[in-house]
Amino acid sequence: MSSSSLGDMLRERREEHRWSLEDVAQRTHIRRDYLVALEEGNYAALPSDVHTRGFVRNYAEVLGLSTQEALKLYAHECGDPDLVSVAPLVPPPKPRSFTLPGLGFAAAATIAMAACAYWIIYGLLNPAVPPPTPTLPPPTPTNILPTATPTVRVLLSPPTTTPTELASTPGVYDGVEAVFEVTANCWLRVEADGVSIYEGILRAGTTRTFTAMEELRVRMGNAGGVRVTLNGQDLGVQGSSGQVLTQVWTAEP
Repeated sequence: MSSSSLGDMLRERREEHRWSLEDVAQRTHIRRDYLVALEEGNYAALPSDVHTRGFVRNYAEVLGLSTQEALKLYAHECGDPDLVSVAPLVPPPKPRSFTLPGLGFAAAATIAMAACAYWIIYGLLNPAVPPPTPTLPPPTPTNILPTATPTVRVLLSPPTTTPTELASTPGVYDGVEAVFEVTANCWLRVEADGVSIYEGILRAGTTRTFTAMEELRVRMGNAGGVRVTLNGQDLGVQGSSGQVLTQVWTAEP
């Protein structure tokens, strides 16, 4: 028995259908050792996370299970953190003052009236006398020297250069890389390592690249309209106009 809830669910449903691992591998185009790794929860033996999610989705669909539930179990077992909703912070309410408005207004009015009475009485007792106008001496001419304008020096730092990235080494391929140059409209269905990654019509003048780690399976509806370059090697036009063709390319050992 495995310690994986996802693996137990997949294995139990497969046994309910009375299918062997070889039967499932034929239906899903997934390698048998990958199926064993899924049922045992040994995700380290599987390819990248994208490929593993495709394997889980295809396996669940063939068995009639919920793909969403299967992917949720996979994400949980891989250690993805659960989403937690966080309530927005609410500022504390401001304290309210309980000063009675009537008392404050009455105090301010009393102070204003007292100040007015003081200035009226002070003005009656001390009349304003204009001060004598002082006689200013004539201005003495002075020599005004021109003020030197300070010189400001701005130090400019040398421009920062961004090192250019080194180009990748041409001619080195990890897995399978196929470049499709479309000269006439062509329908394509592409599977990478048993996972469907594209299905649709490529228009004339389009260039599209597909990659896989071990196997790339392509079905073309118009082989005469497609020119393929595989891992840097020009394979030429794949067939005649209107020809339906399936090509399978595998990575070199």
